[in-house]
Amino acid sequence: MSEEELKELSENIRKNIIGLLELWSSKEEQLEYQKNVPIAQVSAELFCQWDDFYHPETKAHKLAFSEIETKIIDFFYKKIESVSTKKNPDDWFPYIDEFILTKDWIELNKLAKITLKNLNSKNNLIKSLKNYLCRLKN
Repeated sequence: MSEEELKELSENIRKNIIGLLELWSSKEEQLEYQKNVPIAQVSAELFCQWDDFYHPETKAHKLAFSEIETKIIDFFYKKIESVSTKKNPDDWFPYIDEFILTKDWIELNKLAKITLKNLNSKNNLIKSLKNYLCRLKN
């Protein structure tokens, strides 16, 4: 892969991950997505797209996000992984109108908002996320 192709790929990765975090952070956008694409299973799509886009070990990802940004996003990644591994592989997530009522969705939604805020502000990034995760455990 050429340097130009790698740069373009990294820009797409950044755009896709931030866009997905924005979707995770908006109940309204998720419900609108379901309304506009009725054959989509939006809650499953949210998890599948994350699996498609988030590969921090790759060269393109490392170019797309700084080390501190990757650490910030990792908090969201750990939560999304813990939720998805609780599911039986043969089961689908409930439809989005049901999923938004669950504790898992509420936590992921809040964490997506915090992640985006911290990516944008880069002030007290990790501290804010760690505090949130500590509150979730209690």
